[in-house]
Amino acid sequence: MSEMNGKRKQWSSAEKLRIVLAGMQADTKISELCRREGITATQYYQWRDRLLNSAGAVFDRKSSGQLGEADPAEVELRRLKDVIAEITAENLELKKTL
Repeated sequence: MSEMNGKRKQWSSAEKLRIVLAGMQADTKISELCRREGITATQYYQWRDRLLNSAGAVFDRKSSGQLGEADPAEVELRRLKDVIAEITAENLELKKTL
């Protein structure tokens, strides 16, 4: 990820979705997209996999009223798993530069 004054860029959910969807277009080269957006290919593929793995849950909901009703423990667990995945990806990228 790009760094500004020692701080990593924090990508919003909307930005991640925009980047992943752009990468899913037939004529898009992932390497060029990642270079343009300032992310690694590893990060792109993690975001893409996370999106695809959770997409089924959107269609599993019985009614639209349930969309905002997530178990707080599940939300926290998902957040922690996302943090672990991001730290792992960054660790791998750092190891490549050594």
